[in-house]
Amino acid sequence: MEKYAAVILAAGKGTRMNEGQASPIPKVMFEAVGKPVIHYSVQSIQKAGIKKIVLVVGYKKAMVMDYFKDEVEYVVQEKQLGTGHAAICAKSKLEGKAQAVIIFYGDNPLFKPETIKKLINLYEKEEPTIAMLSVVFADPMHWAFGRIIRNQKGEVASIIEQKDCTEKQLKIAESNPGFYIISADWFWQNSPQIQTNNIQKEYYLTDIVEIAEEQGKKVLAMPVSEESEALGVNTPEQLKEAEEVIKQRHL
Repeated sequence: MEKYAAVILAAGKGTRMNEGQASPIPKVMFEAVGKPVIHYSVQSIQKAGIKKIVLVVGYKKAMVMDYFKDEVEYVVQEKQLGTGHAAICAKSKLEGKAQAVIIFYGDNPLFKPETIKKLINLYEKEEPTIAMLSVVFADPMHWAFGRIIRNQKGEVASIIEQKDCTEKQLKIAESNPGFYIISADWFWQNSPQIQTNNIQKEYYLTDIVEIAEEQGKKVLAMPVSEESEALGVNTPEQLKEAEEVIKQRHL
């Protein structure tokens, strides 16, 4: 059994990349500095020492599979029913194969291997059910990430997507860049509890945090090293920003 396996979500259509229309290529295959954005996601997790990598593919999946070939494994999300549903699709491939699953999005290409290693070290030291990354944005509304809600003790209690936030919650700067390390047995057992009680009527992966908190499980959030690590590529403008970060890192 592997200690860790990575699940990278890569099934999206990328309509915001193509003026609201279905894109001719999957969102994760848009190029930054000559390589698909998902190339950088896979590379960062490999550099952090993770060997078993499963891509959850869907829309125009052949393009992703042709790029990576047998470098990674694949599962197919036939219908895009949300990030929670996408992650659950990996159960058939990974249940009983890894002690912990690292789940993140293929269109978040800028997490540094050293940050991933630091989160892994925290997970091993503190032994939480979930260890996740967080980011404090100067302008959280611009980025439109889910907000990290903490309880009176300062512990992570839930994540509320921006579309579902109250006016008060929208003012929270601490946001969720969508990178988790989760106890695998616990995740496969509890992921069916994810519901569609949100504006999008989708199965949100973020619901697992509240499920864990309600069970009294430990959930830890560690900040990224810099705001740019959390950049997700959802629009052509964000793709340009990601390119600039990649270029700066390779100077």
